[in-house]
Amino acid sequence: MKLHTLATLGALCAATVATAADAPAKAPKTDWTDAVKKALVIYENPDTFVKKVNLSWREQFQIASVQPNGSNGLHLKKGASPFNQEFRRSWLGIDVHTRSNTQLHFIGRIGGLPTRSTYSNGRTKRNFTYAGIYDAWVKQKFTSIDGLAVRVGKFSPKFTYDYNMSNAAIYTIERSALSNQYGLDTNWGVELTYDTPDKLNSFYWQLMANDRACNSKSLSHRDVYRDGRGLKGEFGWEDKCFTTLGAKHKFAVTEDGYQTLGAEYIHDFNNAYNDQHKKGANYYGFGFRDAVSISHEYKRGKLLFITNLVASFEQIDGNGSNNIGLQLQPVYSINPHVDLVFRYTGMTGDKACKLGSDRYIGVQTNAPTWADSLHTFYFGVDLYASAINKNAAKIMFGAEYTTARSGGVDCYNGWEYTTAVRWNF
Repeated sequence: MKLHTLATLGALCAATVATAADAPAKAPKTDWTDAVKKALVIYENPDTFVKKVNLSWREQFQIASVQPNGSNGLHLKKGASPFNQEFRRSWLGIDVHTRSNTQLHFIGRIGGLPTRSTYSNGRTKRNFTYAGIYDAWVKQKFTSIDGLAVRVGKFSPKFTYDYNMSNAAIYTIERSALSNQYGLDTNWGVELTYDTPDKLNSFYWQLMANDRACNSKSLSHRDVYRDGRGLKGEFGWEDKCFTTLGAKHKFAVTEDGYQTLGAEYIHDFNNAYNDQHKKGANYYGFGFRDAVSISHEYKRGKLLFITNLVASFEQIDGNGSNNIGLQLQPVYSINPHVDLVFRYTGMTGDKACKLGSDRYIGVQTNAPTWADSLHTFYFGVDLYASAINKNAAKIMFGAEYTTARSGGVDCYNGWEYTTAVRWNF
């Protein structure tokens, strides 16, 4: 009886093991954000030349309040409102992927939405967006050299830690003053990238026109190429372009974290330096002749710590001073749905710290565009709707205190409170 029982138990165990071995692997977790992304796929067939066509949709609506403390006599402009609300982003796009490892990418701004308030003729008033191009590029990967790719078209420059991240992925509502001082918008150019097969090293080079491509232009300049919304600007490679050279190295990779060291060098070829700047030409470069950025990213468990040190040389728009700045940004994940964010940004340079790069301070207050020193302290909370695709939908709360000095005295200090709803599919 005992032998029969043991034999029966052995057979049941063997059957159980066999069944477990034959069972399919557990499917990856999905949620409603995956369903939205799937709904935006309008064509998918791996057996045809065009393998996949998908739409993309990105929105950001935010409300802000600028509160200068007034202790040094600085206040809002006469008639200006401290409050602002805007569609920071409202974009639709399309991606086409082919069997030849070619990707066509386009994102357009949706026109006609009320956006950031501006100050004009003694009062604050709303202006409107326009239909324009944000991204438009073609990317080609090469099977003969794994990791090599070339991109041509309109895209974002890769300089500073912040601009190496998508605007959908950044942890703060706006990029730091350290990055925004360069005014690096998407721009026309060419890019060459190489990622090593182990994904631990990457190298990139960009050559881009000094053409903001969406701002005002001088009609008197011969390089004006089109009077169209979304393509406004001037274009002239012979005297207005800049180049970026960068690299990243990932190391100390473990199950719960890693470290990344990055460096970029950027140079502007604008011939304003030799007094041959063309009459009527507008300048849309990054504001300095040369700049260097060194960044470090430390990730362990729930903590991410970002450090970015930047040095800029020969300012163009001001008195030609140099600038050095530091960004320290810890991010702590309480749980998959909640992040706490702090950011310190500090800069120094004789009238070379661009206080006017702040999205609201420069518009609604009497603060100068350039200061000798600048310090900001950002406190934020990010709430994610999805723990799987964190950047698909989130609500962000941020409070930032800014203090600046010029000529040895305070020229601005005060708070800025912003709340943003952002989604990206």
